[in-house]
Amino acid sequence: MADPDLAALQADPELATIFLSETFDHLSSLEANVLTLEASPDDRKTLNDVFRPFHTIKAGAGALGLASVEELAHRVESLLDRARFGEHRIGAAEIELILASVDLLSSMMHDIENRLAGRAGADFHDCDAILIAALDRLSESAPGDPESAAAPPAYEPLDAQEPLQGGRRIGLEGGSSQATVKVDTRKLDSLVDLVGELAIVQSMIHEDPHVLGKTDERLNRNLAQLHRITSELQRGSIAMRLVPIRQTFQRMSRLVRDLGQKSGKALDLVVSGEDTELDRKVVEEISDPLMHMLRNSVDHGIEDSETRRRAGKPPQGRLSLSAYHEGGNVVIVVSDDGSGLNAEKIHRKAVAQKLVDPDAVLSESEIHALIFRPGFSTANELTEISGRGIGMDVVRRNVETLRGRIEIRSTPDVGATFLIKLPLTLATIEGLLLSVGAQRFVLPTFAVRESLRPARDRTHFIPGQGWVVQVREELLPLVRLADLFRIPSAVSNPDEAVVIVLEDHPRHMALMVDQLIGKQEIVIKSLGEALVNITGVAGGAILADGRISLILDARGLMRLKQREAPSYAA
Repeated sequence: MADPDLAALQADPELATIFLSETFDHLSSLEANVLTLEASPDDRKTLNDVFRPFHTIKAGAGALGLASVEELAHRVESLLDRARFGEHRIGAAEIELILASVDLLSSMMHDIENRLAGRAGADFHDCDAILIAALDRLSESAPGDPESAAAPPAYEPLDAQEPLQGGRRIGLEGGSSQATVKVDTRKLDSLVDLVGELAIVQSMIHEDPHVLGKTDERLNRNLAQLHRITSELQRGSIAMRLVPIRQTFQRMSRLVRDLGQKSGKALDLVVSGEDTELDRKVVEEISDPLMHMLRNSVDHGIEDSETRRRAGKPPQGRLSLSAYHEGGNVVIVVSDDGSGLNAEKIHRKAVAQKLVDPDAVLSESEIHALIFRPGFSTANELTEISGRGIGMDVVRRNVETLRGRIEIRSTPDVGATFLIKLPLTLATIEGLLLSVGAQRFVLPTFAVRESLRPARDRTHFIPGQGWVVQVREELLPLVRLADLFRIPSAVSNPDEAVVIVLEDHPRHMALMVDQLIGKQEIVIKSLGEALVNITGVAGGAILADGRISLILDARGLMRLKQREAPSYAA
């Protein structure tokens, strides 16, 4: 990409935002259409669906003077145009080069984005020249001619690493028509933050003692109206941040196709729930974890065709990717019909790598969770797909950053299923408000299995292990939140306290607090860089009475529990 190409965009930043946003939209839909074309190369409708975006990108780039982008799009457009009129048939070589062109155009767009932001750019001249030459040879020859098939240029597409920083398209429905408007995401985020502040102030006014004591009917009616409007405004602003997970799933279709070619395994990906909506940031950040999980499923889960035939399975491995809403969360499911997780092998490797004690008795779910430990891998050798011991650790860390969690279900020789449970939005959470001493805390409800007041005969002290509480037939470690955070004047007797059972699959822990105050929708506030790494704390919140409360992190509390010494008597 040459710097003179950017002159028109630099002169008109608004035009640049529109061009980049529209081009990214075209490129994201192209991959799925090209894969459909690969399965049905003679389908005229699909040919037109692939042809149109290249034509549009070429026209837009030409109008803005982006010669390199225009030239590449023109070459692909010409090849597809000949196919549309029956002068050339799309084959394997054509599909490879069209996909490589999509990758290169996407990287060029990110390169433009970087240069416009003042960051260093990249040089795609060699890749561009190789692709154009290969496309020219294909256009002039019959499909299947070995002289025409050229390998796509080797480079790492930038769009696999950098999220889109330009505008997003927001749909506004009215009647039977739909209008769209381009909105910079920074403006949208600012709006959501301001609405969150408005909701906090509205709650503070409603709970103000001077207001609560008033019996003025008009005032109470106006306060109720303010609450209704603020709630609707908050829901509406958050909804504007929600986008379908469709584009991310489409990228996974391309990934599975490429993994099948690299591994030599026949693969089939079944996708459902593409219209499920999540927060824009969640959709952007979940892409890498899904890629790692699919790579591991192909490398470790799906057997080769011959092994599958001997096991009575179809030779083609089946992968499934789905999404659906569950309460206030979104669940993304990645599953395969491969060999499943080998618990014995995982345990043996974990012992060899000194991750667990050889004499430790672990449940099957605890053994499965070992695959998320840093550096753990059961691969006997490194492959191009996986086996470097970084994938699943990255998955769990990224999911936890999004305030989500992962569950594993596996059956030997039948397959494995991974469930990623994520919040619908990162702007608010539903939380339990609780008190310990004079302090108040918020615990996200998705981390809570149940709460109870234990009877005296249900709590026990076990030497060497500390306090436990019996919940039905299960003994759970019991820890006082007051001990973890050194809070004075808290309830010390378990049968006078409230016990909250925390769930972080596959582990559970009982957290002892003084009192449950209630359930609230909480606007999340950052604690700033200085406090971002406090174990057991996920953020902050301003309560209705104006007090600042910490939002607790269940996994962090469990890590603190390992260092906590019992400090109270029965």
